[in-house]
Amino acid sequence: MSQRLVGEAKNHLSIKLLHQGQPVDAIWFGHTDPLPARAMLAFRLDVNEWRGERKVQFLVEGWAEQGSP
Repeated sequence: MSQRLVGEAKNHLSIKLLHQGQPVDAIWFGHTDPLPARAMLAFRLDVNEWRGERKVQFLVEGWAEQGSP
């Protein structure tokens, strides 16, 4: 859905994606290259604590291109 660089050095990719039709926040630490519009992600679940709020997010570990159905 969207991607942007975050962090003091802008060296992390913050991603808003659709997972099984639901919007999900994801982060890929140490990566700055944008992902293609369709991709398969390897991730693990994490809790993001930011300014007193706790939300579930995906921690991206890797990706592969996804072909059209």
